[in-house]
Amino acid sequence: MIISKTPLRISFAGGGTDLPSFYRYNEYGAVLSTSINKYIYVIIKEHSLLFPERFRFNYSETEQVDNIDKIKNPIIRECLKFLNIDEKLYICTVADAPGSSGLGSSSTFCVGLLNALYFYKGEVVSRGRLAEEAAYIEIEVLGRPMGKQDHYAAAFGGLNFIKFHADEKASILPILGYKEIDSLLFQSLLTMWTGTERPSGSILSEQDKNSKKNCNVLLRMRAQAEQMYEMLNERDIIMENFGRLINKGWKLKRTLASNISNSSIDDAYETAMNLGAFGGKISGAGGGGFLNIIVPVDKSKVIADALIAKGMTPFKVAMDTSGTTVNRIN
Repeated sequence: MIISKTPLRISFAGGGTDLPSFYRYNEYGAVLSTSINKYIYVIIKEHSLLFPERFRFNYSETEQVDNIDKIKNPIIRECLKFLNIDEKLYICTVADAPGSSGLGSSSTFCVGLLNALYFYKGEVVSRGRLAEEAAYIEIEVLGRPMGKQDHYAAAFGGLNFIKFHADEKASILPILGYKEIDSLLFQSLLTMWTGTERPSGSILSEQDKNSKKNCNVLLRMRAQAEQMYEMLNERDIIMENFGRLINKGWKLKRTLASNISNSSIDDAYETAMNLGAFGGKISGAGGGGFLNIIVPVDKSKVIADALIAKGMTPFKVAMDTSGTTVNRIN
C-alpha cells in the first residue's frame, strides 16, 4: 500500500498574479504563501482480483468503474491517463479540511496523487516536476481558470516567495530563518472556518477574464508580495506591519471580482478589526472558506471568541516544511 501526504496552504499576498492571464503579459507573477500542517492523504493499492470492477475510488464519493473514460473524478481520470496507468487500482483519499475551502485542496490532491502514482510506477521525480505537471493537468487539460501557486506550495512545503515567469518557469525562494518566523507568525495568525464551502471556479473565471482590466491592481498586489518577502527575509518582521499590509491586499483583492466577499465575511472581518486585529483575508478565491487574521497575541482569544459567537470555528494551524511525501506500507 502506498500513501502520499501533501500539505494544504495559506496564501498571504499576490494571489491572482499567478494566473497565466496575468504573468504571461506582465513579466512575472509573485505570491507569498506557507504550507500548513493540514494534509490530504492519498492511498493507492492494487485492486483485488476478487472484485469485478477495474477501478475503485473512495473520496467524497465512491466509484466502481471498468474504463478510465468513465471515471467521474476529473483529477483521478486525467492523472491515470497522463501516466498511462490502466491496471486494476484502488485509490482512497482522506483530508484534514473540507474541500472548496480556499486552502488549495484540488491542487494538493493532484500533486499528492501524482506523487503516489509515480511511486507506484517505481519512478522518482522532482518536486518541481510534480508541481508543473499537476498545474498542467488542472489548467491545460481540465481547463480550470486557476493559478499555479497551490501546486508549488503543496509540492515544496515551507514559507516561500514564488515567482511565475512569462516563459512558464517558476522560482521558489524560501524564507530564511523560518523557525523563528514560524513561531512569531503562527502565534499571531488566527484561522477561522466560516462554515461555508464554495466552488472557486466562477470567482476565478471572472477574475481571469478581468486580468487585463485589473492589471494595475494586480501589479500592486504583486508588489505587496515582494514587500512581504523582503520584510520576512531580512527578519524585519513586525506583525502589526505585516498585518496592515495584508489588510491593504484584502481591500485590493475584493475589487478583482464579485462574490469574493459577502455580508457575513465583512461583518466578521469588521468585528475582528474593531477588536484590534491588524489585518486579514479570506483564503483562496473568496466567498467562504477560511478567514485568516493577523492579531496581537494578547487579543487572540477575545477576537476568536467574538468570531465563534458569529458561528465560526477556530482552526489551529502551524507551518509544514516537508512538502509532499510518499511511502510504502506493507
